[in-house]
Amino acid sequence: MLVSEMQTELALHAHDPLGGELNAANWLSFIQSAARDARSSGWLVYNEDNESITIASNTYEYAVPSGFAYVTRILVSETISGTAVYVREVPRSHYEIRYNTIAAVAGPAITFTTITELTPNQTLKVVGQARPTIYTAAGNTIDPGMEGFLRERALYYGFRFLGAGLSELARWRQQMSIQCWQTSEAMLRRHPQEFRMHPSAMEVPSRG
Repeated sequence: MLVSEMQTELALHAHDPLGGELNAANWLSFIQSAARDARSSGWLVYNEDNESITIASNTYEYAVPSGFAYVTRILVSETISGTAVYVREVPRSHYEIRYNTIAAVAGPAITFTTITELTPNQTLKVVGQARPTIYTAAGNTIDPGMEGFLRERALYYGFRFLGAGLSELARWRQQMSIQCWQTSEAMLRRHPQEFRMHPSAMEVPSRG
Protein backbone atom coordinates (compact mmCIF):
# COMPACT_ATOMS: atom_id res chain seq x y z
CA MET A 1 0.00 0.00 0.00
CA LEU A 2 1.31 3.44 -0.93
CA VAL A 3 1.12 6.50 1.28
CA SER A 4 -1.00 8.18 -1.42
CA GLU A 5 -3.57 5.37 -1.14
CA MET A 6 -3.71 5.80 2.62
CA GLN A 7 -4.11 9.57 2.24
CA THR A 8 -7.14 8.98 0.00
CA GLU A 9 -8.56 6.44 2.45
CA LEU A 10 -8.11 8.76 5.43
CA ALA A 11 -9.80 11.68 3.67
CA LEU A 12 -12.77 9.46 2.85
CA HIS A 13 -13.08 8.24 6.45
CA ALA A 14 -13.03 11.85 7.64
CA HIS A 15 -15.89 12.80 5.24
CA ASP A 16 -13.52 15.13 3.41
CA PRO A 17 -12.79 13.22 0.16
CA LEU A 18 -12.05 16.38 -1.84
CA GLY A 19 -9.53 17.70 0.69
CA GLY A 20 -11.43 20.87 1.46
CA GLU A 21 -10.52 20.79 5.15
CA LEU A 22 -7.34 18.72 5.24
CA ASN A 23 -5.04 18.38 2.25
CA ALA A 24 -2.64 15.57 1.35
CA ALA A 25 0.26 17.28 3.13
CA ASN A 26 -1.80 17.42 6.35
CA TRP A 27 -2.56 13.71 6.15
CA LEU A 28 1.09 12.92 5.47
CA SER A 29 1.98 14.79 8.65
CA PHE A 30 -0.56 12.75 10.63
CA ILE A 31 0.77 9.51 9.12
CA GLN A 32 4.27 10.56 10.18
CA SER A 33 3.02 11.20 13.72
CA ALA A 34 1.43 7.74 13.77
CA ALA A 35 4.68 6.13 12.59
CA ARG A 36 6.63 7.93 15.30
CA ASP A 37 4.16 6.63 17.88
CA ALA A 38 4.82 3.09 16.64
CA ARG A 39 8.57 3.67 16.86
CA SER A 40 8.43 5.03 20.39
CA SER A 41 6.25 2.09 21.45
CA GLY A 42 8.88 -0.42 20.37
CA TRP A 43 7.41 -1.75 17.11
CA LEU A 44 9.96 -3.25 14.72
CA VAL A 45 9.80 -4.36 11.09
CA TYR A 46 11.75 -7.04 9.24
CA ASN A 47 14.88 -5.80 7.51
CA GLU A 48 17.35 -7.45 5.16
CA ASP A 49 20.21 -5.61 3.48
CA ASN A 50 21.37 -5.85 -0.12
CA GLU A 51 24.61 -7.75 0.54
CA SER A 52 26.60 -4.52 0.61
CA ILE A 53 29.43 -5.90 2.78
CA THR A 54 32.35 -7.53 0.98
CA ILE A 55 34.97 -9.35 3.06
CA ALA A 56 38.46 -7.85 2.74
CA SER A 57 41.78 -9.42 3.72
CA ASN A 58 42.82 -8.88 7.35
CA THR A 59 39.72 -6.79 8.05
CA TYR A 60 37.79 -7.68 11.17
CA GLU A 61 35.26 -4.85 11.47
CA TYR A 62 32.49 -3.68 9.13
CA ALA A 63 29.87 -0.97 9.52
CA VAL A 64 26.37 -2.20 10.31
CA PRO A 65 24.26 -1.31 7.24
CA SER A 66 22.02 1.71 7.74
CA GLY A 67 18.52 1.16 9.04
CA PHE A 68 19.20 -1.82 11.30
CA ALA A 69 18.09 -1.45 14.92
CA TYR A 70 18.67 -5.14 15.67
CA VAL A 71 20.67 -7.88 13.97
CA THR A 72 19.41 -11.46 14.14
CA ARG A 73 21.56 -13.29 11.59
CA ILE A 74 24.54 -12.84 9.31
CA LEU A 75 24.83 -15.09 6.28
CA VAL A 76 27.92 -15.56 4.13
CA SER A 77 27.83 -16.04 0.36
CA GLU A 78 28.68 -19.20 -1.51
CA THR A 79 28.93 -19.39 -5.28
CA ILE A 80 26.86 -22.15 -6.87
CA SER A 81 26.74 -22.38 -10.66
CA GLY A 82 28.07 -18.84 -10.87
CA THR A 83 25.41 -17.38 -8.57
CA ALA A 84 25.92 -16.11 -5.03
CA VAL A 85 23.58 -17.82 -2.57
CA TYR A 86 23.19 -17.28 1.16
CA VAL A 87 22.56 -20.51 3.02
CA ARG A 88 25.43 -20.60 5.53
CA GLU A 89 25.03 -18.62 8.73
CA VAL A 90 28.01 -17.15 10.55
CA PRO A 91 27.97 -18.59 14.11
CA ARG A 92 26.90 -16.05 16.71
CA SER A 93 30.03 -16.76 18.73
CA HIS A 94 32.14 -15.46 15.85
CA TYR A 95 31.02 -11.83 15.99
CA GLU A 96 29.49 -9.10 18.13
CA ILE A 97 27.76 -5.79 17.52
CA ARG A 98 29.47 -2.83 19.15
CA TYR A 99 29.81 0.94 18.89
CA ASN A 100 33.25 2.23 17.96
CA THR A 101 34.39 5.73 18.84
CA ILE A 102 38.04 5.47 17.79
CA ALA A 103 38.54 2.82 15.12
CA ALA A 104 38.77 2.31 11.39
CA VAL A 105 35.00 1.81 11.44
CA ALA A 106 33.39 4.54 13.54
CA GLY A 107 29.85 4.03 14.82
CA PRO A 108 27.87 0.76 14.94
CA ALA A 109 30.09 -2.07 13.75
CA ILE A 110 30.12 -5.83 13.26
CA THR A 111 33.29 -7.07 14.90
CA PHE A 112 34.41 -10.59 14.08
CA THR A 113 36.21 -12.46 16.83
CA THR A 114 37.29 -15.09 14.33
CA ILE A 115 37.29 -15.04 10.54
CA THR A 116 38.36 -18.62 9.96
CA GLU A 117 35.38 -19.35 7.71
CA LEU A 118 35.27 -16.00 5.92
CA THR A 119 37.13 -15.61 2.66
CA PRO A 120 38.08 -12.33 0.95
CA ASN A 121 35.59 -11.25 -1.74
CA GLN A 122 32.75 -13.16 -0.15
CA THR A 123 29.75 -11.00 0.68
CA LEU A 124 27.63 -10.90 3.81
CA LYS A 125 23.87 -10.63 4.15
CA VAL A 126 22.68 -8.98 7.36
CA VAL A 127 19.18 -9.93 8.53
CA GLY A 128 17.39 -8.22 11.39
CA GLN A 129 14.85 -5.59 12.30
CA ALA A 130 14.42 -1.86 11.72
CA ARG A 131 12.32 0.88 13.28
CA PRO A 132 9.07 1.65 11.40
CA THR A 133 9.52 3.98 8.44
CA ILE A 134 8.89 7.70 8.79
CA TYR A 135 7.23 8.43 5.46
CA THR A 136 8.22 11.52 3.52
CA ALA A 137 6.33 11.29 0.22
CA ALA A 138 3.10 10.01 -1.29
CA GLY A 139 5.03 7.42 -3.28
CA ASN A 140 6.50 5.72 -0.20
CA THR A 141 5.34 2.16 0.53
CA ILE A 142 3.72 1.51 3.90
CA ASP A 143 5.54 -1.09 6.00
CA PRO A 144 3.58 -4.34 5.45
CA GLY A 145 1.29 -5.18 8.33
CA MET A 146 1.23 -1.66 9.79
CA GLU A 147 -1.57 -0.31 7.64
CA GLY A 148 -4.30 -0.79 10.27
CA PHE A 149 -2.47 0.93 13.10
CA LEU A 150 -1.31 3.83 10.94
CA ARG A 151 -4.84 4.34 9.61
CA GLU A 152 -6.45 4.46 13.07
CA ARG A 153 -3.71 6.61 14.62
CA ALA A 154 -3.60 9.07 11.71
CA LEU A 155 -7.41 9.32 11.84
CA TYR A 156 -7.15 10.11 15.54
CA TYR A 157 -4.87 13.06 14.77
CA GLY A 158 -7.04 14.13 11.85
CA PHE A 159 -10.32 13.92 13.76
CA ARG A 160 -8.77 15.75 16.72
CA PHE A 161 -7.75 18.57 14.41
CA LEU A 162 -11.08 18.74 12.59
CA GLY A 163 -13.09 18.43 15.80
CA ALA A 164 -11.77 21.79 16.96
CA GLY A 165 -13.52 23.56 14.10
CA LEU A 166 -17.08 24.82 13.64
CA SER A 167 -18.19 22.25 11.08
CA GLU A 168 -21.54 20.51 11.58
CA LEU A 169 -19.44 17.33 11.79
CA ALA A 170 -17.27 18.68 14.62
CA ARG A 171 -19.02 16.82 17.43
CA TRP A 172 -19.03 13.55 15.52
CA ARG A 173 -15.33 14.00 14.73
CA GLN A 174 -14.55 14.60 18.40
CA GLN A 175 -16.23 11.30 19.24
CA MET A 176 -14.43 9.54 16.41
CA SER A 177 -11.07 10.87 17.59
CA ILE A 178 -11.65 9.15 20.95
CA GLN A 179 -12.68 5.92 19.22
CA CYS A 180 -9.66 5.94 16.90
CA TRP A 181 -7.33 6.59 19.82
CA GLN A 182 -8.75 3.64 21.75
CA THR A 183 -8.55 1.36 18.72
CA SER A 184 -4.97 2.31 17.93
CA GLU A 185 -3.93 1.95 21.58
CA ALA A 186 -5.40 -1.56 21.62
CA MET A 187 -3.37 -2.36 18.50
CA LEU A 188 -0.20 -1.14 20.24
CA ARG A 189 -0.84 -3.48 23.17
CA ARG A 190 -1.71 -6.48 20.98
CA HIS A 191 0.75 -6.01 18.12
CA PRO A 192 1.74 -9.29 16.43
CA GLN A 193 4.90 -11.17 17.35
CA GLU A 194 6.46 -10.29 14.01
CA PHE A 195 6.67 -6.64 15.12
CA ARG A 196 8.37 -7.45 18.42
CA MET A 197 12.07 -7.80 19.09
CA HIS A 198 13.29 -11.23 17.99
CA PRO A 199 14.39 -13.28 21.04
CA SER A 200 17.89 -13.78 19.61
CA ALA A 201 18.32 -10.23 18.29
CA MET A 202 21.44 -8.21 18.99
CA GLU A 203 20.82 -4.50 19.54
CA VAL A 204 22.65 -2.06 17.30
CA PRO A 205 23.96 0.76 19.54
CA SER A 206 22.76 4.31 18.78
CA ARG A 207 20.00 3.12 16.42
CA GLY A 208 17.14 4.03 18.75
